[in-house]
Amino acid sequence: MSTLTPRRIAYLLSTGAILTETAVGAQWDLTRNDYVRDTLDHLGYPVYFATIMGTAKAAAVATLLTPGTPRLKEWAYAGLTFVYAGAALSHFATKDAPKKIIPPAVATALAVASWTLRPAGE
Repeated sequence: MSTLTPRRIAYLLSTGAILTETAVGAQWDLTRNDYVRDTLDHLGYPVYFATIMGTAKAAAVATLLTPGTPRLKEWAYAGLTFVYAGAALSHFATKDAPKKIIPPAVATALAVASWTLRPAGE
């Protein structure tokens, strides 16, 4: 059992937040709820993109929760960074208000923070 240092606490908080966001996002994408369909339409992406994103997000959550898979976790963190940075940039490119750009930018920062703060060998 590891000691709860400030670094460990920051890791647990950032990881918990990004896992929650990603799990909820995967569920929303895979069910293609109205919000997802409207957002994809607004950004110019086809609706089937939600299935691709939802599957990738679900795989990332499973990977990050599986102990002893450091190489796969690197890929999962990279994928989440691309997903959330891409979302922020897509909203920026369509001249959306900051309230649409900031949440995926924060999710990007959480994914990077979780990756940076992860314990050695994870």
